[in-house]
Amino acid sequence: MATKNITLTNLEIYTTAQALMENITTDMNLPVKVGFYIQKNMKKMTELAQEIEKSRMEIFDKYGEKDEENNQYKFDKSVQEQVQKELNDLFDLTQDVKTNMLKLDWFDDIDLNANQIAAISYMIADDEDEVEE
Repeated sequence: MATKNITLTNLEIYTTAQALMENITTDMNLPVKVGFYIQKNMKKMTELAQEIEKSRMEIFDKYGEKDEENNQYKFDKSVQEQVQKELNDLFDLTQDVKTNMLKLDWFDDIDLNANQIAAISYMIADDEDEVEE
């Protein structure tokens, strides 16, 4: 299996996981190997995004008060800057993510729309990329 460690910010991980969940479906007609790679990466990105979301909610719980009626948090003006700083710090953190890489020539056999290609573009190995087999 071709893999590569890629460094992503937590924001990139979060948005990639969202893009995968919104645009990749299990009933897509994909070659087995491509589907396997996408599903493994999707699982990993989703797990990482869930960890990020948990950390985000911890910040909200630490500084805010949840309005049970509309499920939204309210923050005192005195802590709003600190909340924003901690959220920025959280989403700016980087992580090395072991990614299963797809070779460009595998895409000849797949019919993907633009959103699906955007969702999996982080896992396409360029010819110059060094990947572990």
